[in-house]
Amino acid sequence: MVSNFNRNIDLWDYDFETDILFFRDNSLKYHSSIDLGDLMIEMEKNGPMGVELLNAATHFGISKIQLKTIQNINATIRISETDITATIEIFIKSRNANVPKVSTLYGVNDINLQPGLTAMVC
Repeated sequence: MVSNFNRNIDLWDYDFETDILFFRDNSLKYHSSIDLGDLMIEMEKNGPMGVELLNAATHFGISKIQLKTIQNINATIRISETDITATIEIFIKSRNANVPKVSTLYGVNDINLQPGLTAMVC
């Protein structure tokens, strides 16, 4: 059985000093986290509810200053029987335009999470 969830990103922040991008659906109750190296996925009882991305500037190939201009965030977290894939798309302000930047991170589903797809939008 595959579960599909839509989440609203109603809380997000970029910490310039630590280069960490954080976003989540703040209406859900935190249950646990999955550590995939530079990517931490926050889970509620039924599936992903948030993301913390370390070394965000490196993952998006932009400067930390540019990350301070985030206008919007979209993310998709796909969980298969063997893998976890998180695709994060941010839109930064550049010369009066919103420019998309994408980072895709991969991990192993070695804790037997239920397969599913979670879409997160801001």
